[in-house]
Amino acid sequence: MKTFLNIGALARYQQNKTFVMSVAMSALVAVLSMVLAVLVNWIFALVWLLILVVMVGFLVRQLILSSQDSDSYLEELTHRVKVGQQEAVLQMPIGVILLDDERVVWVNPYLQEMMGGRDLIGDVLSDSEPSLVKAMNDESHPTVNWLDHSFELVYQKDLGTLYLLDVSENVALETNLQNHRLVTGIVSVDNYEEVTEGMPDSETSMLRTEVTGQLTEWAKKYDMYVRRLSPVTYLLMGYQQDLQKAENDKFSVVKTVRDSTAQKNSPLTLSMGIAYGEKDINSLVQLAQTNLDLALGRGGDQVVVKDDESPARFYGGTTNPMEKRTRVRARVISQTIAELIDQADQVFVVGHRSPDLDAIGSAMGLWRFSQTRHKKAFVVVDEDHIFSDIQSLLRAVRHADPEDPVPGENLGASVISEKEALDRATDQSLLILVDHSKAQLTGAPELLNELAGRLVVIDHHRLGEDGLADKPLLTYIEPYASSTSELVTELLQYQNQKGAAITRLEATAMLGGIQVDTKNFVLRTGSRTFDAASYLRANGADNELIQSFLKEKFGDFKARAELIANAEVRDATAISVGDNDTVYGGVITAQAADELLQIEGVKASFVLTKRQDGRVGISARSNGEFNVQTVMEDLGGGGHLSNAATQMADVTTDEAYQELIKAIEGQEAEEASI
Repeated sequence: MKTFLNIGALARYQQNKTFVMSVAMSALVAVLSMVLAVLVNWIFALVWLLILVVMVGFLVRQLILSSQDSDSYLEELTHRVKVGQQEAVLQMPIGVILLDDERVVWVNPYLQEMMGGRDLIGDVLSDSEPSLVKAMNDESHPTVNWLDHSFELVYQKDLGTLYLLDVSENVALETNLQNHRLVTGIVSVDNYEEVTEGMPDSETSMLRTEVTGQLTEWAKKYDMYVRRLSPVTYLLMGYQQDLQKAENDKFSVVKTVRDSTAQKNSPLTLSMGIAYGEKDINSLVQLAQTNLDLALGRGGDQVVVKDDESPARFYGGTTNPMEKRTRVRARVISQTIAELIDQADQVFVVGHRSPDLDAIGSAMGLWRFSQTRHKKAFVVVDEDHIFSDIQSLLRAVRHADPEDPVPGENLGASVISEKEALDRATDQSLLILVDHSKAQLTGAPELLNELAGRLVVIDHHRLGEDGLADKPLLTYIEPYASSTSELVTELLQYQNQKGAAITRLEATAMLGGIQVDTKNFVLRTGSRTFDAASYLRANGADNELIQSFLKEKFGDFKARAELIANAEVRDATAISVGDNDTVYGGVITAQAADELLQIEGVKASFVLTKRQDGRVGISARSNGEFNVQTVMEDLGGGGHLSNAATQMADVTTDEAYQELIKAIEGQEAEEASI
């Protein structure tokens, strides 16, 4: 009876106000129905009362039994949940480590089974597994490699619990996907056009085959596909796993091609732009081209590997950066000249006849170049036919020599005559011509004949058809450079000058050569010119010393003034003809042509004078609107569009003038017909 009437034994939901009100309402309805039954018939009312009592008793009992069943169910469910939680912690495929600070106090069986016989409990995690501690401090849920598995790590700091979700399969799938993502590359032969210029088709074809063969063999080694698109461009394709192998190899094909072609005296270099990570093939190719442009902008002979987000990775390219047309070729030429010097027993450097500061400055620069290769070198000069500026320079150089100078190792003692050079020359000697590329202009013709098979040419004038009888080992002609001193300065920068640093006088001579040929940086100057000048200034070049070298004698000043006074202007062309019986120096003639160009309305100037060798020399200048180069070429000379010259034998100055007028008229007619 106590249990039957125990309201507290009811379930909580049966004790709430809503349930009680419902029961109360039901009871009220039952009482009202009893009242009505009594009013109708007391016997019916008595029967109805018994029925209500039985129904209420049955209902209350069922409610109590239901409450007891609910409690039993909830108790059982709670027990199952607790057991399930315990079993999940013990058996679920997630590693769990409980920590007290950094000391391990418990490891779940799943992780313990993976650890085998190793017991981690009691260890300080930072000592035994520092990689886990490092990952614990990363809130991005990093993936760590541990126990030959990959785990995603989650750390609950407040509970000191470390969860390790095994994601090895996902990582393997992702790695496989990454490994087989497409990689594209564009390969460029940096200096193909320069090296093959003037080369016979058969040699050009062999050179292309050499490069294609080397590149194809290398690509095949790393399971890549290569396809030649043009003589200077290749397409490279592969997978990212192949790229990784090539990076581990540091793209050895770049050095292989450089070395193999250098042995054929046709040194070619490769640049590559490699792209990966892009899903769109068009974007991938565009990125590869961008990477190639970056490689070329850094100087070429290197590889740039980059996706759209990560920093670029560079392989090769240990030289100073500059645009492809300049630095790439300069670096390759510098390396090739160094190899040729290494193969020689000694080096002779020769400028043109009656050398100016550019010829002597560049010769001194190459003398220093040879010193960096620990090779004896000599500057060959005919001191009987030099002007006051070169005389002053040589005096200063010799004054700077030690008390007992060593020819070939001290510059002053290394300036020798052609006769001395011939006495020293051997079959293994190397001859370098600077500031000229024609046999008739050289300052040492007999030495040129002697060493014609061991010859290098460095010049900033255009190569003429009547240049040299024999093909040089190397020809470095850059018509767009301001001077040969500029070219030599660039070449010298690629050599290790430790122990053989350029001296103040050498830097001054080369800067003087640049200033003379550019008329103090007014004509034919570019970024390369100022870069070279900056380098020379940083190495001690003295402008005041240059001006002291360039001071002229009063007689020379008077002679130049006479040439300017005798000039006539004809259709925007100034022409001065010197007396046929008066000999003028080449520098005076050139200076007069420069000054005539400063006259208002003059587009071109020509000065004709008798030379000491009996020839008539013509110096030609223009402001760029008239091509004096072609005029001088018609008369057997050459040069630049705005700066050219020639020498004519067996003619008087008046006869040379008539030939000049014909050539000018022919040039004007040709320009009018275009």
